[in-house]
Amino acid sequence: MPEYILPPKSNTVFQLLFGDQRNVEILADFLKAVIDIPEDEYRDIRIVNPYLPREYADRKLGIVDLRITTRSGQIVHVEIQRFPFTAMRDRIVFYDSSMIAGQIGEKEEFKALKRVITILITNYHLFPKSPLYHHRFTLYDHRAAVEFTNLLEIRTLELTKIPETPDVYLWNWLRFLRAETMEELDMVANASPAIAKATARVLKLSKDERARLLHEYEVRAWRDEMARLDDAREEGIAKGLEEGIAKGLEEGIAKGLEKGERAKSLAIARNLLELELPMETIIKATGLGLDEIKNLAH
Repeated sequence: MPEYILPPKSNTVFQLLFGDQRNVEILADFLKAVIDIPEDEYRDIRIVNPYLPREYADRKLGIVDLRITTRSGQIVHVEIQRFPFTAMRDRIVFYDSSMIAGQIGEKEEFKALKRVITILITNYHLFPKSPLYHHRFTLYDHRAAVEFTNLLEIRTLELTKIPETPDVYLWNWLRFLRAETMEELDMVANASPAIAKATARVLKLSKDERARLLHEYEVRAWRDEMARLDDAREEGIAKGLEEGIAKGLEEGIAKGLEKGERAKSLAIARNLLELELPMETIIKATGLGLDEIKNLAH
C-alpha cells in the first residue's frame, strides 16, 4: 500500500479512472448513483473522449470534461472543478446549449434531439445558502408543477457539504472522490464491488510514475495560475493607488488654484468698493455675484 495516494478528485486521476472505457462498469455505477435513467440505458454506454490530454496549457484550469453517450444516444456530461471558478454556471449552460444545438443539421428535425444531462462536481460551495450537497435543475415551473421539457438536466454535487454519516448510496462515491488518505479510502472501499475496484485503481495509479507526474504538473499549473492572479491583483491595487494619488493631486491643485483666484477676486472687489465704483463695474471686473459683493460691503 502506498503511503501517499493520488486524490480521486484530481483532474488526472478522475480522467484516468472514469474516462477509460476499460473501467466502464465503474463509471456506470457512479452514474446510476447520481442520475435516474432506465437501467437498459447503461448496457452500451460509450465514453466519447476516452483519453487524458498530454498538455493542460489550452484547458481551463481545474476543469475536466467527460462526455458519455448511453444506449439510446442520451448525452451525459461530467465536469469536476476543484477550485472556485466564477463563471462556472455560465460555462455549464453554454456547453449544454452547444451539445443540444450540435446534434442536428439543417435538414434534421427537432424530434431527433437527445437529452443532455450534466453532472457538475465541485470541491467548494457552489450554493452557499443551500445545505444540500446534491441539486437537480430542469426547465420546470414550480408554481404550476409543470415541466417544460426533460431535454436538459443539470446535477450539482458539492464535496464540501457531504455529511459525516451515510444517507444514500451516492454518499459513498462522493466520500471516495473527496478522499486524500488511505484511511479515508478504506472507509468506503467495501461499499460496493464498483467502489472496491475504483479504490484498487487509485492505488495502482498512485504507484504509476506517469500518473504522479501528470498530477504534479496539474498542481504546479494551479499554483502558477494562483501566483499569476495574485501578481495581477497586487499590480492592479498598486496601479489604482498610483492613479488615485495622481488624480487627488490634480484635483487638489485645481481646487487650490480655484480658491486662489477667488481670494484674489474678493480682494479686488473690496478695493473697488472702497473706491465707491458702481456695482455693475465691480461684477464685470471680478466675476463675482451680486450677493457676494453685497456681503463684502457690510
